[in-house]
Amino acid sequence: MKTFELTEDILMDGYISDFLRFKYTDIKKDHIFHLIKVTYNGRTKHQVWYKYDKNSLHNENEVKYEYIRSFQSYFEWCELNKISGYEIIVDKYYQAHENEEVYYNFDLRLLKMGRIEPPVNFLGQILRQKKIEFVNVSGLELNDKISNNRSVEFIFSVCDNITCNHLHTHFFTFDNSSVRNLNITKSEISNWKFINSITNGRIKDSLIKNTRIWGGNFTPIFENSEPENIGVWYKNIKHSPNFDRTYRALFKAHKEIGNYKEANKFKISELDFRRKQAKGFWNNISWTIDKYFWGYGKEPKRVIIFSGLCICLFGIIYSIFPNQFIKADLYLNLNWIEKILYSFYGSIVTFVKLSFVNFYPQTGLSKFLVALEAIIGVLSMGALIVTLTKIKE
Repeated sequence: MKTFELTEDILMDGYISDFLRFKYTDIKKDHIFHLIKVTYNGRTKHQVWYKYDKNSLHNENEVKYEYIRSFQSYFEWCELNKISGYEIIVDKYYQAHENEEVYYNFDLRLLKMGRIEPPVNFLGQILRQKKIEFVNVSGLELNDKISNNRSVEFIFSVCDNITCNHLHTHFFTFDNSSVRNLNITKSEISNWKFINSITNGRIKDSLIKNTRIWGGNFTPIFENSEPENIGVWYKNIKHSPNFDRTYRALFKAHKEIGNYKEANKFKISELDFRRKQAKGFWNNISWTIDKYFWGYGKEPKRVIIFSGLCICLFGIIYSIFPNQFIKADLYLNLNWIEKILYSFYGSIVTFVKLSFVNFYPQTGLSKFLVALEAIIGVLSMGALIVTLTKIKE
């Protein structure tokens, strides 16, 4: 607050969570938030903006915008200044009980809003567009159809043991929240967002579509449920060191319903994450070859592309020294175009291990190159067969 001249009035004017949380951005070094003062009908309110363009900030419809200053969120500021101990610690008393109490850092008691079952046909009124922070909604039961077109957001909240049965709703957001033991049964939900939140539980006989996951960890068990259009991101966002489990959970969910194309995509994403976490020179080399040679055994097109490039490379080498590979009596009767074609022919038959006709390496170096290409060809053909047997589609 002292560094960026933020007063208590400014913090309380909007949402305190806007001044705490990390900024989610595609640009790794973009840590800047912008404080804007908005005046309407004589009333002022401070807002936190992720992006700011002075050319687009203009007054309209009796609304006046005034740029105050840029700042870094508390978490970003602590991390960039290497200040430890800023993470929030959750402390629970009487867990999974109607008298459960939740504290942040042992002294901030969260407002209790859980352990209730809102009445049917009134849930849409209770959960209209809201932005709720620092609450304990553990044990909330949602069994209704909510026709909302704006998001209900839970920020820095504990949302454990939420039960959804025959729930039909859109636009729920869990931001920097605990969503453990989430139970969804016979429901249809869409446009839910999980931002830097820890989520697990069980999703049964339900349709989950247009869900977005940014960082954190998302590992619920899917039973006879159909995930559709699930987006996952973790770069430049706070995420669990075991974030690969998120991809693994979605891989299993798609595989169980026979959506092998999507399952394959999440399996590759899981292995990509593990590759980027690998340490050690040779370990990194191994992962890199595994990725770009055959896509971890999941992408046969990579083997085909590699094989084509390999054939072209050796064909170019053979065409530079055609007299070392083409029989002498034939070499003297060929023009330069035919020599190039013969060189590529020799590369193809060597790679796929066909018998030679008028193409024969004559020196030690040429024999080594032909043998090397033959070995690469054997490995590539074997890899292609393996990848084709591993994928369903």
